[in-house]
Amino acid sequence: MNPLAIVTPVSRATPMAFLTGLVLLAVLDAAKTWYGLSLVSTEGGGDGFGFFSMGLFGLMVVFVSFLFINRRRDAGDGIMLFLLPVILAVLISVIASMVMLTAGSFQVMGVFAEEQGRDVMTVAQDPAFQAEFQAWMEDRPELALQMVGPAAWAGFAGFWVTSFLFGLWFMSMKREN
Repeated sequence: MNPLAIVTPVSRATPMAFLTGLVLLAVLDAAKTWYGLSLVSTEGGGDGFGFFSMGLFGLMVVFVSFLFINRRRDAGDGIMLFLLPVILAVLISVIASMVMLTAGSFQVMGVFAEEQGRDVMTVAQDPAFQAEFQAWMEDRPELALQMVGPAAWAGFAGFWVTSFLFGLWFMSMKREN
């Protein structure tokens, strides 16, 4: 495997080098996600890791882009198609995170409604709900943290499933000699 295929956009990536690079980046991203979530605690630790994690995510997207570019280069095709899998993977990652965050939020709203002795729909329609719910959440940071983990892993899964599905297609591209 040419290790430069991961970190430069001017190399060639054979199908095996491409797959190895994707697996390596996915493992590193999983370690980053796990480590970032382990820093977060009920005491509010890991405050600075959020920006650092976003920077690492951006760097990982760049390296994934390089792999897709280099795979297209090895297949002898134009490189602009690399944008399709990268943009879709980021978009699906964001959507998956938001869906899980919303689902977790509704679950926490249900707990809040139970404590108020009402159902969720009644509480959600109350104009003072947002302020009460916000104050209630600030007193229970462990509930907010329960929403972060599933959202982070859903975003991770969305990005990598999309990348690997496109990766299978890119690996099947053959050089026309």
